[in-house]
Amino acid sequence: MHTRSLVASSERILFRFFTDAAIDHHNRIHSFGIVVLDELDRVKTVISKPCIGSVSAVIAKAKAIFHAVQWIQLLHLLVDVLKTECKTIVDKLNSCNWNGSPRDDVLLYRDSNELAHKIAKLKLRLNNELV
Repeated sequence: MHTRSLVASSERILFRFFTDAAIDHHNRIHSFGIVVLDELDRVKTVISKPCIGSVSAVIAKAKAIFHAVQWIQLLHLLVDVLKTECKTIVDKLNSCNWNGSPRDDVLLYRDSNELAHKIAKLKLRLNNELV
């Protein structure tokens, strides 16, 4: 999918972002996955990135959220929901005072992100997931 089509449609469509991560401690790499759906549950784009280094699950999942938020801000997308299953991150973000920032429009839920996790694993080609 071209970024231009996401930007052009962002004026009328609310997107949902799903994030997750996968870790391979043996090979000292980790990856994050981001899946973007529109209001009709159509996949609009998938982002996956491998990263060098062995990190904790919370750090890997925080990277996924960080990159999703950067992408949202860069493209000025309207976001209905940002989903992650990491309770530590959800609790921390929901306890912050955002003072009218774009984050006020993003809700964080702790629920399953199977597709985002599969995307993260695919980039690593992991057989044995650790996160």
